[in-house]
Formats: sequence, structure tokens, C-alpha cells
Amino acid sequence: MTVTPFCHGTFTLRRTWAAPASRVFRAWSDPELKARWFTGPKDRWTLTKRSIDFRQGGIEVLEGRFQDGNTTGYTARFHLIEPDQRIIYAYDLHHSGRFHSVTLSSLFLQGEAGRTHVSYTEQIVFIDGRDGTGDRQHGTELMFAAIANTLGMKENAR
Repeated sequence: MTVTPFCHGTFTLRRTWAAPASRVFRAWSDPELKARWFTGPKDRWTLTKRSIDFRQGGIEVLEGRFQDGNTTGYTARFHLIEPDQRIIYAYDLHHSGRFHSVTLSSLFLQGEAGRTHVSYTEQIVFIDGRDGTGDRQHGTELMFAAIANTLGMKENAR
């Protein structure tokens, strides 16, 4: 029996956004705001399920279907929530019913004079043994741009 080895990946995104930390934190904590940026590609993906219980121990679910029939499933559990400062959560990702990856995510917000320094890190285990870190980072960068757009902020990578 051949067992596929895991592949591990890590990346960190850093931004400085022209908004107070409380406003940036709401992008993750407010279900209506999060639904505006945390979604699949609008032109080829349809939402089938969304729920969020934003509290320590709470669960978030996002599922959808692409036009070609492939599905995505995201299930997260919040481990640490410190309003306007830090969030730690772990999430499982499934592609068309196949277990794809497990990710530990950490968000750190540091407010300073009307702006917020953001540091977001993902530590990923890819179940299929293929390194998808670059693709995941690219997708997360698109999500960060969507957060900035949703909140009407200028995005500055640092």
C-alpha cells in the first residue's frame, strides 16, 4: 500500500489599511460584511450554503458549486477571538467531496492613528501531497483586495 505524503505550506500577508481596527475586525465578524468578500467567483460559482457562528468554539460553513459541477466545502472553527485584535481559526477545505486541506489561520490587527496594520498567516496541510500554497496565497490576496473594496479602503501591502 502506497501512502501519499502530506505537503505543508505557510504564507503571511501584511497590509496597512486606512481604517480603525474595529472596522477591519468587522470584515471578519459581521456576517453581512463577510458575505460580500468571502465568496466564490461571482461569474462561475453559486452559493449553496452559508452560516457563521462567530464566537470561540463557533462554526462557519461556506459551500458552493461551480458551473462545471465541481463543488467546494469550507468548514471553520473559531479557537480565539479577541475583538479588534486577534482571531485564530482552523478550517477544512473539500473539493467535490474530496478532503483537500486543513489550515490554521491567524489574524493580527494593530491599530495606529486611524489605520490598521494587518498580519494574516496560514499554515496548511495539503492532503493530496501537492503543494497548493501559491494558489492559496493568490486566492487570499484576492480576498484581501475584496475586503479593502468592501470597506472602501485603500490597500497597501507592506
